[in-house]
Amino acid sequence: MNHFLASVCVSTFVLLIACSKSTDDPTPTTSTATVTALSCVSVTFSGIPQASAAFTGTATVPYTGGNGVAYSAGSGIASTGVTGLTATLASGTLASGAGSVTYAITGTPSASGTASFAISLGGQSCTLSLSVSAAGSSSGTGTAWAMDTDIAAIVAAAEAFKTTLTSSQLTSAQYTYTVAQAKLWSNLPQSLYKGRVGLASSTFSTAQWTAFYNLVKVATGTGANEGSEEYAGIIDADDYLRANGGDSGYGSGNYYIGILGTPSTTGLWCLQIGGHHGTIIHTYNGGKMTGGTPSFRSTEPYPTWTSTNTGKTVQPLVQETAALANFMKSLSTAELATAKRSAAQNDLIVGPQKDGSFPATKTGVKAGNLTTAQKDLLLAAIKTYVDDLDDKAAAAVLAKYKSELDETYVSYYGGTTMAAQGDYLLIDGPSVWIEWSMQGGIIIRNGVHPHSVWRDRKSDYGGN
Repeated sequence: MNHFLASVCVSTFVLLIACSKSTDDPTPTTSTATVTALSCVSVTFSGIPQASAAFTGTATVPYTGGNGVAYSAGSGIASTGVTGLTATLASGTLASGAGSVTYAITGTPSASGTASFAISLGGQSCTLSLSVSAAGSSSGTGTAWAMDTDIAAIVAAAEAFKTTLTSSQLTSAQYTYTVAQAKLWSNLPQSLYKGRVGLASSTFSTAQWTAFYNLVKVATGTGANEGSEEYAGIIDADDYLRANGGDSGYGSGNYYIGILGTPSTTGLWCLQIGGHHGTIIHTYNGGKMTGGTPSFRSTEPYPTWTSTNTGKTVQPLVQETAALANFMKSLSTAELATAKRSAAQNDLIVGPQKDGSFPATKTGVKAGNLTTAQKDLLLAAIKTYVDDLDDKAAAAVLAKYKSELDETYVSYYGGTTMAAQGDYLLIDGPSVWIEWSMQGGIIIRNGVHPHSVWRDRKSDYGGN
C-alpha cells in the first residue's frame, strides 16, 4: 500500500513537472531556469573536429540575464549539415546575470563543413555552428610559416640528448609524428593532467639533465631572461611550489620531452617539451621551422623569488609584464576606451585544449591607427614572446608580425599595469595571437600569477 501511494505521488510529481515544461509560460518562476539572451555567436569551442575522425570536445555558450536557478543535463542534440556529432548540455546552476553553459560534443563527423546544433536554454534559442576540417588536413606540413632556423644545430642537440637515454627511456621519448600527439599539453600540474606525452624528467640522470638543457638552449632564444633562461626559471618555479605547499604533481621532475618523428634537417618532426607552466611545441619540415606555437608560459611565484636550487633571483615573465604595460601606458584616454573590452576575461580564450577557437571578429584598438612610437612599443611586447624561439627563427617571425602590424588589434580589461589580478590583454593580428591573464595565486595564496599563451592563427602545430 505504501509502495502504491509512493508510486502515485511520484507519478503525479512527474506529471506536474511535465505539464510545467510543456507550458509556454512567458512569466519566469523562481523554480525555472531562465535567461534573457543566449549568444551562439560568442561560443568557444575546445577544438576543431576532423572529418571521419572521432571527436570529443566542448562548446561554452555565454548568456546574460540568468536567474540563478539550477538546470538539468539535456538530451543529445544531433548535428545537421555535417552529421555525426551530438551536443549535450551539462547540468549546472545559472549565474544571477551573465555566465556560460557547457555542451559536450562527441561523435564522428561525416564530412568537412559546418555542423549545426539548434540549442535552447532558459526560454532562449540559437544555433551553434562548428567548423569541421577535412580528413587528413592535420599533417603538420602547413606553409604559412617557412622560417629559417638553426636546424642543423637543433637536430644535433636532439640526437645528442637521445644518445644519453637508455633504451626504455628512448622508447618513452620517441614517437611517430602525429598532430594529435602534439596537441596533448596543459597548464595544469601533473597531478591534475596526466595526458602529456614523452619521457618524464623525473627519470633524468645528471648527464641527461645537462643534455636536455643543451637542447633547450639551442632550440630556444639566447636573450637575457628569454628563451632557455626563461624556461629554466619556469621549471625552477615548480620546485619552489613543491617546497612550499605544492603536492607531488609540482616540481622539475614533472616535465616531459617528446620527439615526434625523427629529428632531421629535411623531414617532418616536432620537439615537444611540456610541464605545468611551460609548453614548447616546435614543428620543423624541410629544414625550416613551420610552427613555433602554441607556446604557453606562466610562473608562480610572481614576479620574482629566490631559487630553491641556485639561491639566485629568478624572474621569468617580468619582461613580458613590463613590455605590455609600456605599450598600454602609451595609449591616450580615447584609445584606452576603444581598447577596453566590454566584460572581464578571467582566463585564456584559446588556452590548452582550445585549439582553433579563435573568435571571428577582432576588437579593440587597431595598431594601424597608432603612432610609429606606439607601434614600436607593441612590437617590442610581441618580441618578448617571439624571442623564445631560436634566434634565427625569432628574427624571421618578428619580421612577419611587423609586416602585419597595421592590421593587429589590442584589447584589454582591468588595469594597464598587467600586474594585478583580473588584468587581461589580447594582441590579435592576421597571424599573431597573444593573451595575458593575471590570476590569483594557487599555492601562494596571497599572490598573483600570470597565464599567457602565444598562438599563431595560421601556423599552430606547423599549420594545422
